[in-house]
Amino acid sequence: MHIMLMSKNRYEKEKMVGRRFGRVKVRCLSDRRAPRGKRTVPLWECICDCGATTYKSTDTLTNRSISMCSGCAQKYAAQRMREKIGLIDGTQISRIKSDKLISTNTSGARGVYYNSKSKKWRARLRFKGKTYNLGSYKSFDDAVKARKNGEEKIYGEFLEKIN
Repeated sequence: MHIMLMSKNRYEKEKMVGRRFGRVKVRCLSDRRAPRGKRTVPLWECICDCGATTYKSTDTLTNRSISMCSGCAQKYAAQRMREKIGLIDGTQISRIKSDKLISTNTSGARGVYYNSKSKKWRARLRFKGKTYNLGSYKSFDDAVKARKNGEEKIYGEFLEKIN
C-alpha cells in the first residue's frame, strides 16, 4: 500500500479554498503577503457577500470575529454604535424619554425658544431626522403646552411600538 504525503501548504490550501468565514468565502491563495512582526504571512483572496474582493491571512479568517471586507466592516461598526447608543429608526430613545435640558438651552423648556425677530416663543421638536415646527406663541406657557402635545402625538405611537 502506497501512502502519498501532502505538503503542509498544499493541505492547508485544500482545507481553506471554498470555505466560508463570516461574510467572506475563500477563493484562492494569493501571491500577496502581510507583515506579522519580523515575518510575513500569505494572504487568501476572498469574496465578501457584498461582492468585494478582500485579502485575509489565515489567522484573521479563523479568529472569532466576523470576517468581512473593509466596506462592510465600516457599516457593521456604525450599526453596532447606533445600537449601543440606543438608536432605533434614527431616533435615540433615551433622548426622547429624558426631560434633561441640553447645555445650550436658555428657555428652561425642551424644544422651546424665543424668536427675537417675531417677538414670539417657538416650539419645535426633531424626530427621525425631521424637524417639526409646532408653532409660534405669544406666551411661553402656550409654547411649552404645544411642545408637550407634539411629543405625545409624534413620539407616543413610536414609543408604544418599541415597548
